[in-house]
Amino acid sequence: MALDGDRNRVLTSLREEPDGADSATLAKNLGLATDVVERHLLYCADYALVAWNRHVGGVGRAMITTRGREYLTRQQL
Repeated sequence: MALDGDRNRVLTSLREEPDGADSATLAKNLGLATDVVERHLLYCADYALVAWNRHVGGVGRAMITTRGREYLTRQQL
C-alpha cells in the first residue's frame, strides 16, 4: 500500500504542476528520496501515466499525461 500511496502522491504532485517538475524537486517537496521518486516515475512512464525525460541527477522534467489524470480520477484523488 505504501508504494501505491507514494506513487499516487507523485502523480498528484505532478497534477498540480502545469509545467511539470524534475524528480529532485518532487523528492524535496514530498519528503522522499530522489531514487524512490525516480522509481515511481519510471513505473508511471512505463504505463503512460507521465511523460518523463530522465537525466542523471534528477533534472529530467516529468509531466502528468491525460491517462495519468484519468488514473487519479478513477482512484478518487
